Amino acid sequence: MLRDVKLRYWQGFLAAAMMTAASAYAQTPPAPVDAPAGAADADLDALEPIIVTAEKRQVDLQKAALSVTAVSADTLEKGNVTGPLGLNGYVPGLQITPSGGSEVIVSIRGVGSQTPENFFTQPGVSFHIDNVYIPNNIALNLGFLDVDHVEVLRGPQGTVFGQSSTGGAINVISKQPELGKLSGDATATFGNYSYAMGKAALNVPVGDTAAIRAVVQKTSHDGYSTATGVPGGYDLDDANNVNYKLSGLWQPTDNLTVTLTGQHFDDDHHGAALKALDDPNSDPRQVTQDYPAKFKLAMDVDTLTVNYSLPFANLKSISSYQYMDAKQSFDSDRSTVALFGGYDTVAAWNTKSRAIMEEVTLSSNPGTDLDWIAGVFYMHSHSSQYVVEYKGTNGSDPTPVLPTNTSPAALPANLSYENLSSVDRDSVAPFVQATYHLTDRLRLTGGVRYNVDQYDGWGSDYYGKPSPRSTNVYALTGKAETDFDLTPDNMVYASWSRGYKPGGVNTGTSSAMVVSGSYDKETVDSFELGSKNRFLANHLNVNLSAFYSKYNNMQYIEEDPVPYSGGIGNIPQVNMWGAEVEAKYRLLDNRLELGANLTLMDGEIPDSYLALDRRLADAAAAKAVAAGVTYPYSAQWFAIRAAQSINVKGNTPPDMPGAAGGVNASWQQTLGAYGTLVSRAELLFRSDYQARVFNEAGTDHVPSYSQVNLFFEYTPQSGPWRATFTVTNLLDRAGISGRYTDPYGSGVVSNQYIPPRQMLFSVNYSF
Repeated sequence: MLRDVKLRYWQGFLAAAMMTAASAYAQTPPAPVDAPAGAADADLDALEPIIVTAEKRQVDLQKAALSVTAVSADTLEKGNVTGPLGLNGYVPGLQITPSGGSEVIVSIRGVGSQTPENFFTQPGVSFHIDNVYIPNNIALNLGFLDVDHVEVLRGPQGTVFGQSSTGGAINVISKQPELGKLSGDATATFGNYSYAMGKAALNVPVGDTAAIRAVVQKTSHDGYSTATGVPGGYDLDDANNVNYKLSGLWQPTDNLTVTLTGQHFDDDHHGAALKALDDPNSDPRQVTQDYPAKFKLAMDVDTLTVNYSLPFANLKSISSYQYMDAKQSFDSDRSTVALFGGYDTVAAWNTKSRAIMEEVTLSSNPGTDLDWIAGVFYMHSHSSQYVVEYKGTNGSDPTPVLPTNTSPAALPANLSYENLSSVDRDSVAPFVQATYHLTDRLRLTGGVRYNVDQYDGWGSDYYGKPSPRSTNVYALTGKAETDFDLTPDNMVYASWSRGYKPGGVNTGTSSAMVVSGSYDKETVDSFELGSKNRFLANHLNVNLSAFYSKYNNMQYIEEDPVPYSGGIGNIPQVNMWGAEVEAKYRLLDNRLELGANLTLMDGEIPDSYLALDRRLADAAAAKAVAAGVTYPYSAQWFAIRAAQSINVKGNTPPDMPGAAGGVNASWQQTLGAYGTLVSRAELLFRSDYQARVFNEAGTDHVPSYSQVNLFFEYTPQSGPWRATFTVTNLLDRAGISGRYTDPYGSGVVSNQYIPPRQMLFSVNYSF
């Protein structure tokens, strides 16, 4: 029944798309004549062109033949969006969920990462800051700093962005130093939960050919949730971080631009609130846990960008060094000793990563019949991880973070798991893409990328002998696309694209019965039809797209009948389809602006595939032991666990809500000599979805939620300051932002919630 309803939605959507295209084609293109008297007033409602870097070439968003959304700094401010997690509802098809506290899982059109808490795998949606690839999901806790806008490209980006872009790419574009301009601004924000944020930015010219831009931001607030099992209570979901960036620009000639940027981020807070489904406290903002959670993150991103204009093309080099050090501890049983009958404590889950990257591109100058870009990408990274976990029944047992060179003979009796792992990765990928203008209205685009990835890793459990493993992965990805201008303001396009995410190694040292020592690469082939339209003298923009994707060898957490021997496995095929619409309308002399976006999606696993849900395996094994089956690790016990494998054929893929989007309205009111007041209201919504491939009733079904935000901005008629008042989650809904079923530890299922109602008052001064 539900699929029939969704099918009717898509049929209606495609019919609307065809009518829109037909209407556009029937329009008479405006003649290039002088503007009539009064046209200046009419232009107040015209929507400004949005220039995006898209496929690493600057282009008008409405002329880009792919699904891309640009979220401006103004929109980020009005929605109090301080990091990637806040983008939900602003971009069609985008879903960002927390996972296990520190991980941030990003999916676009249902394609992302199904391997939380596994640092050997790569994300399915690549994250970039100023075109620099950030390879670790934990790094998405970095947040936004001094952002000009955020670009989100939907669908596989297998040519210019390459690996780990099976679902798409997010590119955060920062504000850059400006020559010959002394400027700056300062912002102070205060709100409930003791929210305090201070930010200052300064741009200083150095002679005629150089400039420096410095930005610092500090944010803190009390916890949105409380761990009630800790004496006196313990804050969770709090914030305490500092983020700063220093950029230098040198432009000795019109042909050469050199930018050097260093960004550092420090975060030290109490950790995320993960509330178990069986928590006896019904208050979503209180968790019944007795082990304090902690999270620390230090990160550096240093980048050197060189642009050199040749007579026939532009040469660009991006060099980057990244360092990340993340430390966390948490209550793995999400309960108390009295309720759980013991404890399961992760005393350390520490991850370190270093990476160097280099990308060199050569792109054509605009204005020719052939637009092209060619380049090569290289990355070397070294990552290590250390996990220490304890289980027992006596809550006063010591749970120290042991030295990594601890002797196996000196292990404490309550140590339940320890793993020390390391992986070195080298990636090389040359690529080329070109667009040929067959006529003034018809264009053809083709691109190809050859990916080579090498992994060398090892793992050691319980301080034993390391088990080395290595693998090489090769993949050919790219795209083919054609687009046609129906009129100067309306275009249609059709495309095929293939994205790729590398395979890798499973470093567990146990003698696993199912999980192999390595896992295969995954690819996504996506077919898309789209239309981009400007109507009513560019007062109304409407963009439409429909897609069908074939997901091959989807990586997921594969459980083994042998406990703690799981790793990454591959589901052979997953099919996904959907449709999206974005619209913006400006009217009444630029006083009223309306916006909306909507995504409808569905999908299924088409073929038989047996997957083992560790929750079912644990429950069956415990029942068998109670009935007298020999434990632990007997052949009969293994067989009972293995028998809990289920066929996931026909199941809905994870992280794919049937509907999601948002609507907003902004009103600008002149207050005479007193200045201007801007008011904005928005509704963000997301329907229910499945959290895992198992689609287990009561566990994987994540309910829908909606959120209402308000924003008010007062700007005086004269004076370099402005004041804003923001209310997020006006109705104080406890929407579930993510559900996490721990594939390790005790296998507890827990929810993470969107922040509660937040009221913020801000004052900004600029010069």
